[in-house]
Amino acid sequence: LQPGVVEVSQGKESVLLPFKITADLPQEVRVEWTHNYMKVHVYESGNNQPDNQDQVYRGRTEMNNDPLKTKDFSLTLKDLHLTNSGVYTCTVYNKDGDILLQKVIILSVRALQPEVVGVTQGMKFVLLPFKTTPNLPEYITVEWRLTAYKHMKVHAYESGRDQPDNLDQDQVYRGRTEMKEDSLRTGDFSLTLKDLQLTDSGVYTCTVYNKDGLMLLQKSVTLRVREYQVEMVEVTQGKESVLLPFKATADLPQDITVKWRLTEPKHMMVHAYESGSNQPDKQDEEYRGRTETNEDPLRTGDLSLTLKDLRLTDSGVYTCTIYNKDGLMLTQKSVTLSVRGECNSCLSKLNENRSEELYP
Repeated sequence: LQPGVVEVSQGKESVLLPFKITADLPQEVRVEWTHNYMKVHVYESGNNQPDNQDQVYRGRTEMNNDPLKTKDFSLTLKDLHLTNSGVYTCTVYNKDGDILLQKVIILSVRALQPEVVGVTQGMKFVLLPFKTTPNLPEYITVEWRLTAYKHMKVHAYESGRDQPDNLDQDQVYRGRTEMKEDSLRTGDFSLTLKDLQLTDSGVYTCTVYNKDGLMLLQKSVTLRVREYQVEMVEVTQGKESVLLPFKATADLPQDITVKWRLTEPKHMMVHAYESGSNQPDKQDEEYRGRTETNEDPLRTGDLSLTLKDLRLTDSGVYTCTIYNKDGLMLTQKSVTLSVRGECNSCLSKLNENRSEELYP
């Protein structure tokens, strides 16, 4: 027979997997609902058998009282998750273990829009929430990953504790993530992300696996890190130089590329640092010989730029971006530079026009 199909949205309190029969059955039967090799619900000897269920389904399933009398073996599944999608099979056995009846239901749990968390750059930390039922198997693995645009492992929790030395954790997140103690007992798998940067924006997905690597639970959270007010630097034309400040707060890997660009009112490469040295050949001609950074910026974390021989046309928004060896953006900062002064050429032209008016 064609399997029945049931669709429901994530977040619904419960869903009914229907199975009604017309045939008379013997009194001694065993009813098993299964999903992905796991026992979802067991009914035997006139009673439900919660001790025979897989741990992840305990307290979440229900059948009608006296299903033999009502001929209704439908199953109610509560506290729905995306990972509950799949093929459910209900099998009815006699006392000798022979199959009397069987029905297959395909359950489709549709995802809701990911929860959105907004925070301003510079905040000390943000919490990506994920609270679920505490009735989980003793041995589980929890993985938080950044899943949109780029795939990076953000945090791992296994065997009852965080795994800070996990070699798969992306370098940019090391020392910046934390889960609550005793997450398994409380069912709280929320993640604290510290030292926030604009580049932390994205979709984070938490997946819980059992000891056999089967997915038990999953949740996605969209993090939006808003840029704080762009730093302003003002200077008077004629000054020898100006400093565009940028001190990185996070530990940076050794193989990074640093690019200072003019991003408004036009796009120009102001300064480039790569493979441990400055790259003057990659600068726009207008800035050659006019820029300077601190020596050994990786050690000091000071990526500030000194701009010399100032001109009125240097006013604009300067953006410094740091990339890792794979070209992924690690952090970014913008500085608005305002060079005050008079436009001498404009004054000269104005004086010429006035002279012509006075002495035609």
